[in-house]
Amino acid sequence: MKQWRKYTVEDHYFSVTGLIAIILFFASLYFHSWPVFFAAVMFIILSYSNAKYLKLAGKKLIFHDQKRRDKFFPEESGEWVLHFENQGVPILKGELLIYFDDVVSPSDETYVPRLSIYEISIPFSINFRHNNIIKIPFIARNRGMAKIRKMEIHIPHFFGLGETVLEYNQLMMQEALVYPQTLNVKNKNALMTDRQGESETPYSLFEDLLAPAGTRDYNRSDSFNRIHWKASARKQVLQTKIFDKVAETGWNLSINISDRHSITGEIEELLKSTADLAYYFVQKNIPFSLCINIRKAGNTPFYYIAAGTGKEHLQKVLEMLALVDTHGSIYPYEKMLSFYSRHLSVQPFFLHGGREPKYDDSLQALVQRGVSIYDLLIQGENAAIHKKTIVKRKVVLS
Repeated sequence: MKQWRKYTVEDHYFSVTGLIAIILFFASLYFHSWPVFFAAVMFIILSYSNAKYLKLAGKKLIFHDQKRRDKFFPEESGEWVLHFENQGVPILKGELLIYFDDVVSPSDETYVPRLSIYEISIPFSINFRHNNIIKIPFIARNRGMAKIRKMEIHIPHFFGLGETVLEYNQLMMQEALVYPQTLNVKNKNALMTDRQGESETPYSLFEDLLAPAGTRDYNRSDSFNRIHWKASARKQVLQTKIFDKVAETGWNLSINISDRHSITGEIEELLKSTADLAYYFVQKNIPFSLCINIRKAGNTPFYYIAAGTGKEHLQKVLEMLALVDTHGSIYPYEKMLSFYSRHLSVQPFFLHGGREPKYDDSLQALVQRGVSIYDLLIQGENAAIHKKTIVKRKVVLS
């Protein structure tokens, strides 16, 4: 497949001048004027050479695209890397134009985006059998995915009367993913639960008495039945058993980005506060899952990440938040809640963010299963967590 689509933008004066040169050529033969003859021939030769050059220029120009996705936090620096190889005639005094999303911005602050796209112009020349690697530095600005949407090379005519354009006709594979910023969520201590469970946690009132974690020196306040006699005999000092702290943990973050039939105006605040909670969960080693009502192909028809913790899990969550497209197709929030409660692993705690569901049947189903429901509320430059009270419906038997 050809990499380049080629077309010529020609000044009409160039064609008129060529026609005049031909007329002068025949006129010089008729009037036997050698100066006019040589001038006409010279111009005809230059015109032919120019046409031949433009026909061959870019014919064997190869662009080596790299399939890569670089990831950045806001205000970090990166660069687009463009690798050209020329096996044909040299390209001289050309101009390279690239267009990319304003998720990242050029390091040169004189550029201004138009319709969310930056247009960058760079001088371009490449000799026969030479490689040219061009690096375009940028700064990560906004949450999202940036791609190079279009690339052109403009080759000027010899006389400056027009140009030939090479337009790259394949999809560019370089991507720049920018993670979301964070919006501080107040009272995150509400996420630390005091219900007995089996998950290890650094702070809890409960211990797993079947799994000793080690021993320590005995204190007067220690219960007598906690003494580890074998360890005490070995160390010749009384030793007390230590047990892992356990509690019922596990959260599902459920984000509703819709507002009736459109995207909510608080989408960025919701995603930023979700990122803040994700950092907190990983720091406290609390497993969590994430649901966002954006339509997606596959067995799960919306954005979903199963429960987990750790740095790899955090990276998956941040990538999903970065990929949320404000022009994406919305999946009905009530259907998402129903799918979650019926087909996915239900966590003991459920945090809802965004517009309230029109019907609370799915939330009722979760409450019936013992799930605690919380709300994530946006409050200006902060967010807060509040316990949601849903009264269990009584089932009346007839």
